[in-house]
Amino acid sequence: MISVRSRLVAGLLLLFTFSFARLEAYAQDHHHVFVKELPTDASRDPNLPGSIDNNYFRAIPPHREGNHTVWEYFITVTEHTVLLANKKPYKVWAYGNRVPGPTLTAVEGDLVKVTLSNETSVGHTIHFHGLYVTPEMDGVPPVSPMVMPGSSYTYSFIARPAGTHFYHCHVDTNEHMNRGMSGAFIVKTRIPEPRVDLDWVLLLSEWNSKYAEEGKPGNPREVNDTDYFTINGKSFPYTAPIDLVQGQVARLRLINVGSQTHSIHLHGQSFLVTHKDGAPMREPQEMDTVAISPGERIDLLIKADQPGEWPMHCHTAAHQTNAGVYPGGMMTHVRITAASKPYPTSLWGLSALRKQWRQSAIVHEDR
Repeated sequence: MISVRSRLVAGLLLLFTFSFARLEAYAQDHHHVFVKELPTDASRDPNLPGSIDNNYFRAIPPHREGNHTVWEYFITVTEHTVLLANKKPYKVWAYGNRVPGPTLTAVEGDLVKVTLSNETSVGHTIHFHGLYVTPEMDGVPPVSPMVMPGSSYTYSFIARPAGTHFYHCHVDTNEHMNRGMSGAFIVKTRIPEPRVDLDWVLLLSEWNSKYAEEGKPGNPREVNDTDYFTINGKSFPYTAPIDLVQGQVARLRLINVGSQTHSIHLHGQSFLVTHKDGAPMREPQEMDTVAISPGERIDLLIKADQPGEWPMHCHTAAHQTNAGVYPGGMMTHVRITAASKPYPTSLWGLSALRKQWRQSAIVHEDR
């Protein structure tokens, strides 16, 4: 027979265990204690430098052909898998054997050549979203050819306009984009823009684990049924942090390659929105939350004023989860280290940056 004292001790232990679990959950939810330098797993991150296979992606150094500087790329599409945050493998078609596809760059006015080879079992194309190309180079069948399994096709065009753009497959677009077929395309201005300390691309997307291994994702009735939300193919806590030193400026190029609108919010300070769909804004806007719809691109500047670790995430609360488990999803952290020398508060704020980028926008409009 259990004594009253034994029952009392057991009850206290149960209460302590329950209270500790709730405290731990509170800490995780409110302080994001899961943020740590997690070991990187090459099997779920094919973008690791050590795992990039030049058989699937090759960039030729810019070179002259006649009157043009040429930026030339060779991309192979593969059938591959990535791991969702719950470690479940998800079937993808991968540009360059990675998700997202490799970032392509060029300078406005230069010639771009992109050769696409197809090692998968279905046809694909590349559509250059936001770029001014001819119909034959637009990647939309039947005017632009579908690249069939075992074949190749070379896209050739002049890089314009300058700005943050992206590329994706335009065959069964609803399915192929939901299987990872997108990547950034950055066209640099010929007249340099103001200098930044970090220039980073963030591709935003959603995943429906129901279609991880089979079936056809992208049903219009299921657009809001996604349960994993990613930045550059990763959900928190696997997203890469943004590390800055006080006083530095980061340019983040947000690209929404998904099917839902996201409201990106930064804790602790504001940011400056400088470009919309690649075009500079004559009046940059100071904000702490910016909405970005499917297909849109938003460039923003973060000036590292306040030291600390600041969450940056979609403010749709469900998008901060991995299949409903918080914290997760479309979230990263901006980690600002204090400057080694005194950094007076008189240097804080975005006024100087706003003037600088306003003038840059005027220069690029008037050229």
